[in-house]
Amino acid sequence: MKNILKIAGVFTLAISLYSCSDSYYDTNTPSNAVASETVAINNILPSAIQATMSAQYSAATSLAQVDQHIASAFNDQNIDKHYQNSLDEYWRLVYSKALPNIKVLEDKATATNSSYYLAIAKVLKAINIGLTTDLHGDVPYTEATLAANNYYPKYDAQQLIYTDVIKLLDDAIVLLSSPNTSTFTPGADDLIYSGKAASWTKAAYTFKARFQLHLMKVNGGTATATAVLASLAKGFTANTDDFQLKYNSVNTNPWYQSQLGLSTGNLTFYISNHFISYMNGGSVYPFASAAVTMDPRMPLLVDLSTYSSAGITAGPDPTLVANYIGSTNGTGTTSKTKIGTQFFYSKIDSPLVYLTYAEAKFMEAEAQFLLAGGTATSTGTNAASYSAYLAGIGANMDKIGVTSTNKNNYLADGSIAKGAATLQLKDIMRQKFIALFLNPETFSDYRRYDFSTNAFKNLTIPAATDPLNGGKWIRRFVYSSNERSANAVNYNLNFKSMITPVWWDK
Repeated sequence: MKNILKIAGVFTLAISLYSCSDSYYDTNTPSNAVASETVAINNILPSAIQATMSAQYSAATSLAQVDQHIASAFNDQNIDKHYQNSLDEYWRLVYSKALPNIKVLEDKATATNSSYYLAIAKVLKAINIGLTTDLHGDVPYTEATLAANNYYPKYDAQQLIYTDVIKLLDDAIVLLSSPNTSTFTPGADDLIYSGKAASWTKAAYTFKARFQLHLMKVNGGTATATAVLASLAKGFTANTDDFQLKYNSVNTNPWYQSQLGLSTGNLTFYISNHFISYMNGGSVYPFASAAVTMDPRMPLLVDLSTYSSAGITAGPDPTLVANYIGSTNGTGTTSKTKIGTQFFYSKIDSPLVYLTYAEAKFMEAEAQFLLAGGTATSTGTNAASYSAYLAGIGANMDKIGVTSTNKNNYLADGSIAKGAATLQLKDIMRQKFIALFLNPETFSDYRRYDFSTNAFKNLTIPAATDPLNGGKWIRRFVYSSNERSANAVNYNLNFKSMITPVWWDK
């Protein structure tokens, strides 16, 4: 994976080509975009990748509050309390940045018979529109990048979008599995895998497994598990396969940027008490041995330091589990724990993580659990599920830098090393929840199991939740506020409340 700084000039060029104008309708290519024939194909890919990752981060800042990885520092009507939210910045990044760049990349790759570029374009398109439909339901897709040919794109049914998402990934796999048909080959412009077709192939299969897993209510547990396992068999095999974008001291990690306000007192997020409760060995998930006093990942993910204009000073002792106190979602209460600027996901040069080998192992563990007849309330699974569960924990610990001693002690603890005969779904989902810290995917997991406390122990709806929701969890986000005026007819035809399930969630 290449560093952004090495081709920062390419970023500047590619991004500037698709900047929005005041008259831009936000589900179409901006009217001031430079004609694609004037731009080299390797100048398009970096912008498409960067916009994709920026969009995922934008979604994560809201989703991590819904998932209760983090809690809002404000006690007002916001997404932390499930008040209506349209994810405007996410929508803008997808429809005015990511998809327009991908469309140009796709068209240029087709025109030059550049099969590997075309494959990457298809993967990027699939994951952008796939996440968008997961968050909003029916959305503009087939007419979304027609620009002047259609300023008022229709909203496509999520079921049809999902069919195309899987097809896009399958088509990419076929292209990547064959020799490159063009003299144009991705290299330094590929900020994820440096043009390695085998790596993109693994990513396509693993993303396919993620989307297939979403369909468990539609296709049934057994059929879903079988499909997921078939895809995972050709997907990620190590942490080095992870789909992530690396940052540096010039092009800084966006979680780091969001935390810079700590030094001025402008704090936006605290760590959720729900997240802390899954790691602190308290009453929710007590440890069985005195050798483990806390999840060894917690000091690597959660900050206890004090921030001020004078600089960062040490806070409560990070080796004492009692010092890790989170904030209850929906209260806006102060807590000791923050994301910080010196931790795995939030350092200045931390990677922005989209999909990991650890997640793949937890998908495998769940799929095998379902194949073994497991349910949200059953106990016991097969050896393959148990092995994948342990491998997922180990992979995540290795990724974020847990020492071998701490990792081995944790994996040997009786609360973790339960054996296949006593493993439950909540054990798998607990570990996946930790491994997917700040990742929007947890929202899909919650919906697949209807926010059940059998699958997600001790999960509770936030305090002072929006009374218009009738005490129900939200299941989607409403459409961009700009759509209400720019594409009013289609907006009104498709608008759904946030408690209305999307197609695959019913």
